[in-house]
Amino acid sequence: MHWASWNDEYVVFDEGSGQTHQMDSVRAFVLDRLCDGRQSPGKLAIDLASIPTLADTPNLTDLVETILNEFCGHGLVEVAYA
Repeated sequence: MHWASWNDEYVVFDEGSGQTHQMDSVRAFVLDRLCDGRQSPGKLAIDLASIPTLADTPNLTDLVETILNEFCGHGLVEVAYA
């Protein structure tokens, strides 16, 4: 994947699909963590909570699951169920 960013907007080009995706900083953070390897929604929520502006956000795990489903729908990630 190739990344570009402007302020809080990110664009990611996926070589595998040939598609370009625009996303906010939260989604870019999650995708970046996933590029490092398999992550659970709970672990990703903990990582997000370490960002001061997101620390008080309720239901971060639900947000992460929504983002993962979006990414899965776009073919950016595969969701594995235990």
